[in-house]
Amino acid sequence: MAAPASDIGAFVARYRLTEGFRPYLLLTLLCLVLYAPGLASLPPMDRDEARFMQATKQMIETGDYVNIRFQEEARNKKPVGAYWLQAAAVKLTSAELTAPWAYRLPSALTTWLAVLTTFFFGRRLFGAPAGLTAGAMLATTLVVAAEAHLAKTDAALLCATTLCLAGLGSVYTEPRKQIGAALLFWSALAAGILIKGPVIVAVAGATGAALCLADRDLKWIWRLYPVAGVALLAALVAPWLLLQSSAGSGFVSASFQEDILPKLVGGQEGHGALPGTHLVLGVVTAWPWSVLAPFAVIAGWRKRAEPAVRFCLAWLAPAWIVFELVPTKLPHYTLPLMPPLMLLIAALLRDLPDLRGLLGGRWGLGWRIAWSWVCIILGVIALVAARRFGDGSVIPATMAAIIMLGAGLYGMTVLGRSGTAQAVLGVGIASFAFYVTVFGAELPRLPRLALSDRIAARAKPLMTEPVIIAGYHEPSAIFLLGTRTILSDAKGAADHLLAHPAALAVVPVAALDLVRETLAAGGRNLVRIEEFGGYNYSRGRPEHLALITTGS
Repeated sequence: MAAPASDIGAFVARYRLTEGFRPYLLLTLLCLVLYAPGLASLPPMDRDEARFMQATKQMIETGDYVNIRFQEEARNKKPVGAYWLQAAAVKLTSAELTAPWAYRLPSALTTWLAVLTTFFFGRRLFGAPAGLTAGAMLATTLVVAAEAHLAKTDAALLCATTLCLAGLGSVYTEPRKQIGAALLFWSALAAGILIKGPVIVAVAGATGAALCLADRDLKWIWRLYPVAGVALLAALVAPWLLLQSSAGSGFVSASFQEDILPKLVGGQEGHGALPGTHLVLGVVTAWPWSVLAPFAVIAGWRKRAEPAVRFCLAWLAPAWIVFELVPTKLPHYTLPLMPPLMLLIAALLRDLPDLRGLLGGRWGLGWRIAWSWVCIILGVIALVAARRFGDGSVIPATMAAIIMLGAGLYGMTVLGRSGTAQAVLGVGIASFAFYVTVFGAELPRLPRLALSDRIAARAKPLMTEPVIIAGYHEPSAIFLLGTRTILSDAKGAADHLLAHPAALAVVPVAALDLVRETLAAGGRNLVRIEEFGGYNYSRGRPEHLALITTGS
């Protein structure tokens, strides 16, 4: 009888999971089952996702793939890369222009590619079992799974950064020249710039600078072929910038003034926070592997003389400090730093005596208890959301809460006692079940959070001209109801209905008396089609809206 697997390497070897195409197939199936649920059933999410979807939709409608617009307003915050990926997905799948899944497809696919790249690079650094572990952990990290379901820039940036740093890491850890790795570095750097501007430059630059300072050596940089690389970078990025310049949009200056500078000098759009916020949020964003993250960093620091570990620390720590120092903070900002964190955790799992020693101490017990409370809180949030915003069924939320309670207890007890592959695998299975339940079964069944979806479903069959909306100016409503949707106030909606008697309007129920009086003064009656109650999570307030038209 075969001995039970006592560590990750033995477990993986026992089932021959790293041979041939098996690891790629395994990770692909994992990503498919994790990310497919919810892609089509989740409504457009306000506000960033809906803005990206709408701007991409306008590119397709107008045929202008250079200028980025949201209705008539220039959207000069992020470069064009993510919009091009979304437009290509919509065109290639022949999807309806208001089908969210097509816009989200690039996020799911680029996350999948980041997972495969993490395995491929991790295999070179720490061996195939650790690489496979790191890839699976990245796929099941909370912030990664969430961004894979959203049509924004962040999943694509994760992919570009992982490819870019994999190229940089290959050049750093291998003394011989590698043209392919250098080409990968510069190409992925260009892709990242086209996706989210200077963020990837900051991460790659901080990594390279940290390595040069720690090693007191600049010679390895020449293995990146910097002169040819910068020329390639310019050749890939410059054409779109030149097209923008010729169109007179002033994208670079506008982006710096409207997006980059406000983030650097203060909390943009109310998202300011103190240094250390990302560290605290990491318990949630890196869940469930945050239970092992601090121990992996401690163990990595002890082994920082090893080039592979040294590179992962240089990728993780300096850029994390930069994100902590930037006043504007959102939970997904540290997403490009999840691959090195997962690689360090996978490397830690190779040495179980170290893991047991770190987890079994007093500090380790305290951390596991805190992590268990995070699990319980996430489960409670799932239950509360279902009861407050759901359609009456709490079965998926109850399942999610039970999964999280079990994960917390399991991680606090079994993982602390043994640290074996089975214990780690148990935590991973719990996270897998939680994501499938929440994204596939619970979130699509929260109609009180999907106001725009409900309004569009009722209004679109009746529309003969653009809808006018008073007060509820969410991007998701514009995406679903059409680019020509008019935003106004209650008085403006009433005046519009008088001028266009066949039009539809969405107004707050509290403003119906004002609209009725204005219509009556113009010889028209208010016809109430349907009312919609819900919660506007973007503004943090309840909404009670009415879809109306006029009658004689």
